[in-house]
Amino acid sequence: MDIKKKTVFITGAASGIGLETAKKFIQEGANVTIYSRGTDKIPEDAFPADRVLICEGDVCDRDAVGRSVNATMKKFGSLDVLINNAGVAQRKRFEDMLEEEWNKMLNVNLCGMFIVTQEALKAMDTGAPERHHDGCIVNRKCIINISSGAGLFGIPELSIYSATKGAVIAFTQALSGELVQSGIEVIAVTPGSVGTDMFKDLFKGKEAHHTPADVAEVLYKTAIGEMKPDSRLIVDTFYHERV
Repeated sequence: MDIKKKTVFITGAASGIGLETAKKFIQEGANVTIYSRGTDKIPEDAFPADRVLICEGDVCDRDAVGRSVNATMKKFGSLDVLINNAGVAQRKRFEDMLEEEWNKMLNVNLCGMFIVTQEALKAMDTGAPERHHDGCIVNRKCIINISSGAGLFGIPELSIYSATKGAVIAFTQALSGELVQSGIEVIAVTPGSVGTDMFKDLFKGKEAHHTPADVAEVLYKTAIGEMKPDSRLIVDTFYHERV
């Protein structure tokens, strides 16, 4: 996929992996919609105004998500790549976990992904794709869901977070099969330790193996089809899941 003039919709992009990913796609010539809470933290001059749309909102707010998708279509005319990046985590022993803490992680990490993906598909899924004579799709589109190494192996004191990220992988596999006729690829990228504010809060004093910019590079290469996982491809401490 030539990303120039394509449109990328990124959730949780006010900081960390999401913000670095937005910067990477802008740098490569794409249009970007940032959908996130805390967008007031983004410097006004961080992006060219004609190629970025910043929308404040919660991934669990269907109306706000729908308005942002519509605004994206109005400004850029297409929605080609969705990156479901928004997520929360809390480190705590399972027996001490409160029900409201469980619900918060389920809502953001899973329900939010469900809502955003459904709303984005209204713009992305235009029926059977046009194909070249060799069978390749003319206008490739993709959904990239951010999982975690915790979703593959489970991490003590991150039982609920691990459960939600494991569910992201299963959701990705199932949705990939449903959308295959639409020509929309669905891929899960599952990073290992990344030096975000969330990682620093969860693992005080520990050093991460990767930076948010490292993940942004992987997401970009995945979106353009340069990094294509087979059943499961391990790249350093990055993991990809795809049917």
